Amino acid sequence: MMINRYKLATAVKSAIGIGALSFALAGCGSDGKDGEDGNNGDIGVDIQQATSLNANILHATITDGIVAVDFELETANGVVVSGLDTFENINALGFGIAKLDSLQKRDRPLPGFDSPEPEATPMKGEKSSQWVSYINSMKLPGDIAEGQDLPEGWDKHQGPQIQANIETSCKTACIEALGHGQYRYTFSKALNEYEQIEGLDTEFKGELTHRITLELKPTNVVSNATLINTHYDFIPALDRAAEADETRNLVHLQESCIRCHNDDYEHAWAPKLSMHGGKRIEVENCVVCHTTYSGDPETGATIDMGSMLHQIHKGQYFMIGYGGKAHDYSEVTFPADAKACQSCHIGGEAAPAQANQFHFHRQEACLSCHEKFAAPEWDGTARGLFHSEQFPQYVERDCAACHADDSNPMGAAKFHLNKELTITSAKDAYDFSIQNGNYHQQNDSLSFIVHFESDSATAPHEDPAVSALNVQIVENHHNDFADVWKMPREALTATHKMINLADAEAIAAGDIIVEQTSEGYQYTINQLGVELLSGAMMSHLDICASRDTETTVACSDEEHIIATLTAEAAAFAPTGETAAVRMNSASEKACQACHDDSIDLSFHTRPSCGTCHMPDNKEQPLALTDGSCVSCHKGQALHAVADGSFKGGRVGLVNSLDYKVMIHTLHANKRTKVNSNRNENITFTKHYGDCASCHEKGQLTLANTGSLPATLNEGEDEAVLEYSPTAAACGSCHTKESFGAHVESNGGVFGAPLGTYDGTESCATCHAEGKTFGVDKVHPTNYK
Repeated sequence: MMINRYKLATAVKSAIGIGALSFALAGCGSDGKDGEDGNNGDIGVDIQQATSLNANILHATITDGIVAVDFELETANGVVVSGLDTFENINALGFGIAKLDSLQKRDRPLPGFDSPEPEATPMKGEKSSQWVSYINSMKLPGDIAEGQDLPEGWDKHQGPQIQANIETSCKTACIEALGHGQYRYTFSKALNEYEQIEGLDTEFKGELTHRITLELKPTNVVSNATLINTHYDFIPALDRAAEADETRNLVHLQESCIRCHNDDYEHAWAPKLSMHGGKRIEVENCVVCHTTYSGDPETGATIDMGSMLHQIHKGQYFMIGYGGKAHDYSEVTFPADAKACQSCHIGGEAAPAQANQFHFHRQEACLSCHEKFAAPEWDGTARGLFHSEQFPQYVERDCAACHADDSNPMGAAKFHLNKELTITSAKDAYDFSIQNGNYHQQNDSLSFIVHFESDSATAPHEDPAVSALNVQIVENHHNDFADVWKMPREALTATHKMINLADAEAIAAGDIIVEQTSEGYQYTINQLGVELLSGAMMSHLDICASRDTETTVACSDEEHIIATLTAEAAAFAPTGETAAVRMNSASEKACQACHDDSIDLSFHTRPSCGTCHMPDNKEQPLALTDGSCVSCHKGQALHAVADGSFKGGRVGLVNSLDYKVMIHTLHANKRTKVNSNRNENITFTKHYGDCASCHEKGQLTLANTGSLPATLNEGEDEAVLEYSPTAAACGSCHTKESFGAHVESNGGVFGAPLGTYDGTESCATCHAEGKTFGVDKVHPTNYK
């Protein structure tokens, strides 16, 4: 029989003595029930008592158009799960079936355009195959729920649209129990009996790759442990599973989506990617319904997977969903560069076999970004937009600029990836590091070595492709900060210097001495003008590169862009003492998982900031956790101005520019002041209380934080107020008055007069990582 063909382990389980197996399974399951006898007499657990579920599709056949799918259910411990076929009140059980066939486009122009129907034209260039569902329906616009704010012109393109779907109504009536936790689902109709739509090719072709999708949600509770989404790709004519290069998977959920989003679906606090009633979470399942030809009848919006996601992440998507409910994504903020394909289409060893197929242009994918630039007389078609004077590639008859072919397999992706490829090339050529340094008190100089991975590296001041090698030198924190806020700007340079090691004039004058050694280039900075005790060094190398050649070029080239490399922070100490690198309390990897080197810091190029923040660097940010940012955003001297007065306009702790406070309040969307020149309201894709979003285990021990200086901020009456260091970070979100009282009863201060804090805050005693009431315990922290 089929059961023995598919899994040898099943036969082994059957051969084991019932008594021995019962004894072995007696302790299985977190609730002690996963080892009980199932309803069908086999050793296992009934699905209604199982606390965890795993599903595996074993085999699928299509005979005379009838699709049958064999699959197994087990608990996380490998115990078979029975009773699915008799589960009358199951919340959701659905199966989808699609073929991987030629691209099918959505009809254009959409309703609302006055232009005539375009003439049929053959598709140009290479196209990748797309999923075509066998289960489709023509949807008409429905009623809209009352009491909703709808954007102007939302129904301009309203009209009938095709929507792909899966079979969800049959549920357990289509299930047959095969025994040992194995089941067979037989679709309720033959493939040609589902609704047939004119112009949509749903002919069965057994030689093509097909995909079966399974979704299972036993109850109305969303649970990571029991929610199932899985799929099976196979070739019916060959009666075998499809190989990796025979299917279509462009992105990996964990690598591309969950690195920024949250996958803790069951908690109410977690912003979820579990859609459609908490039933659907896997990209491979989503694409069977979100096909290239599907649309929303109420608005005319595409629901093609890639096109829809492009617009959502750009904050430009609106559609009407189930029950006439509006889904408005206009307030979505994307933390990386929305024009950078690699933010979601990630290559490398873990990438799917078809990761590069986003190179091939598709009507809806291209229009998802470019449609908003169309001229008023646009006819509503992709051809009408891109074959116009707006696009120089068309004017120059450079078809391969969009239509991938042998001359340019990347098609339009070559343009979209050009900046990233150029910057990556420059960074690979100039990988560098900086070693700990020595401060020589007798002659007020600082020396350290810069090492380049390339043996052929030229000294930065002699390399025409190096714009700057900036080293930020910051003295370590100390407690005597009571009056720092009063200092004029010139006095603050005593604790914070920015020096360009590629400054040829400074080297010629002897202010910087550079010598080549076996370890790299040794730099000695003379006449610092202040006795530094010890501190940190953050380094940033700016390289000039050409987007035409995707290689480095001389910075005199007018068309160059800047690629910024950041090395790990180093430390310095007086000669004879050990230099200690500053403790990093946040994860650079976690920051870049969402931001991808694409935070806009262009506001730092204003006259008051540009001397330190390098005007050429507006497109490439500094590292976010190496100390570069916190060296200015440290909350004690931040508001000092030249005349010694306090810089106002930031009333309230939640509006502070102290780094820890600023980062917490931005991600929690707690700030009440929004600058006109930049957005301070963001949509965070995880729960703002999940410490693991930004911190790694071991980074929240709060060691010695109580002895750091207080954070200063402006009160309602323009008085300078103090907040003890840990309390300032926590007060970013804990804004109730009772929180301040709790802080003050434990040695801290919260909005106290300037000069009050004496370093006696004791928050770490109870709230350090690992403590009974540690931050990782009282917050919904989801360490991986």
